[in-house]
Amino acid sequence: MSVPRRAAIAALLIPLVLAPQSIPSLACPPTGGYVGSIFSAAVDLERALEALRESGVRANSVDATFPYAGGVLRLRAVEFVVGRWPDGRPLRAYLIAGEQATLVLSETSTDLDAGWLRLATSILASVGVLDPRTLVVGPLGSPNNESPPEAVVRWAELELGLEIREKVRVWRCGGPLGVAPTLPSLWVGVAAVVANEIDANISYPLLRSAFESAGLNTVLLPPERAAEALLRYPIVIFLGGHLAPGTGPAVSPFVGPTAAQELATGETPRLVQVESVGGVTIVVLAGADRWETKGAVGEFISQGWPERLASALACPGGVCVRIVSSSGSCAVGEGMGVEASAEGEYAFVTYREGGPNPCAFHVISSVSVSASSRAVEVTLALERKPVICIQCVGVITTTLQIGPLEPGEWTIVVNGRPVSVVIQS
Repeated sequence: MSVPRRAAIAALLIPLVLAPQSIPSLACPPTGGYVGSIFSAAVDLERALEALRESGVRANSVDATFPYAGGVLRLRAVEFVVGRWPDGRPLRAYLIAGEQATLVLSETSTDLDAGWLRLATSILASVGVLDPRTLVVGPLGSPNNESPPEAVVRWAELELGLEIREKVRVWRCGGPLGVAPTLPSLWVGVAAVVANEIDANISYPLLRSAFESAGLNTVLLPPERAAEALLRYPIVIFLGGHLAPGTGPAVSPFVGPTAAQELATGETPRLVQVESVGGVTIVVLAGADRWETKGAVGEFISQGWPERLASALACPGGVCVRIVSSSGSCAVGEGMGVEASAEGEYAFVTYREGGPNPCAFHVISSVSVSASSRAVEVTLALERKPVICIQCVGVITTTLQIGPLEPGEWTIVVNGRPVSVVIQS
């Protein structure tokens, strides 16, 4: 089998004469799996590495290896950190470049949530490495016992002309983690606002005043510091949409194609979008022009979002509640209810409820904590996504990170549904 030579890629076919687990590879991630997207743009890996490091992102050049039946695919990649698992290990994303196709691959949770992939794509876009508008296919998810992952298989077909779909191996990996990853926000009580100079002058004063009245501080950052915002702050607010000068590339991964088209054509003059992506609350306030963007800020304020977000970050009694992931799917064999597990000082609670379709997500409406009775009560509200949705009965699955909690048994109540969890000393 011949493999085209690429300047930034080494694709080696190595006979598998050793036991699968004895070969250092990404075949069995210590996660729930991988999710990736493929873009048509060519990327310079050395420039990408430099740009990420200059923006304060932890990044390294690595060889990513993916065994398959009869060989190993070895690819040069830039590895960078987009989050952290509850035990402190970094959650990584990978940039794999080619002459015709570029792959962005991210570790993810057991439900193959694409949130961390979207964060990774936004970070790459914000530092000028990748244009999200060149998306070819994705997101593509694979559980942690498939090698190579589906996204790598598709990329190899497009870039290398390598047909390995029938050679994917199912490995005997250890059980995937039962808890979701999270981002270690350094500024817990602060919201970052990313805006170009025009939107900062016109819309930021109104937004800042509303958050100050709600008891939450804000910091204004230019578009070139969007990566810093995404990795350091629990709430990131973008002023301007996917076409806004400066901020547009970083915003693009968070705006669906339907909303993007309606905003670009003026069919929808304003967009107010709030959702949890990879543990970060992402807010997009955009308009067909700069004045409509200010109008979107006004709608955001009139809907009570500053107060709701401030309440979610209040950490009553020192206990913080954060949405790690929230997404919908068609309700095929999925039960409703609530379940919990413990990791160190934190409880990870998964809540599922039905909806008319899967195009919705949860936001935190209120949090109350009783240290004496060891109880945390969380109220979640459903928000619809501004997309054309598949017609099926939906189930909305949301994972919460709650803590730090004192050792002992705690009762967590989510939308009236209780579950017990024991925090070990």
